[in-house]
Amino acid sequence: MLNHKLKIAALLSLVLGITITSCSKKNSAPASSALKQDTITVESIIGTDDLDPTRFGWIDLYDGKTFNQPQAAANSSQIDFAYNYHGGGCSSCRVFENVESMSTRTGYVYAFSTLTNSLLAAADSVTISEFDALKTPADIDVLLAKTPLIRNYAIDITNGNNDVAIHKIFAFTDKSGKKGLFRISDYIANVPQGDRAVLTLYVKMEK
Repeated sequence: MLNHKLKIAALLSLVLGITITSCSKKNSAPASSALKQDTITVESIIGTDDLDPTRFGWIDLYDGKTFNQPQAAANSSQIDFAYNYHGGGCSSCRVFENVESMSTRTGYVYAFSTLTNSLLAAADSVTISEFDALKTPADIDVLLAKTPLIRNYAIDITNGNNDVAIHKIFAFTDKSGKKGLFRISDYIANVPQGDRAVLTLYVKMEK
């Protein structure tokens, strides 16, 4: 009888130990869960001559999505920026531009019922290793305070001459006021007019 009670006590101790360990693991979830993180592939909205409405170049940073132009119009409150290569007569520019800015100079967003005003800045003082180390909203605030960042409606990745990337990390405030940063992947420079000029964006932002 005593041995039976000892076995039951030992079994209860084992179960309790497993439960405590399990709770401990849940409570020690990685700090990276404090941020939204996405990898987004985008295409230039500019085709051979003008806007290509089939291109997935309309960016929703918070949800990590891209839309083509009809989809973007149907979900206009979600759009932060459009990406275009060789737009506006610039033979090498790769530009991110917000919807409000586009509404003042193009007809591309005439069907949008919401004109969002996400803002962007080149975060040239932030290194790739610092970006990769981002884990919490506080980390984002530290990097944004590192140097004064001028917010822009539109910004070019390149030097405007030969498609060299002079800006690789960008700070932003999205359409809902969420702060974050993204960095761009390497890309094939000087692709022909009309090319999709694909870019990969690595996004880290507040939830």
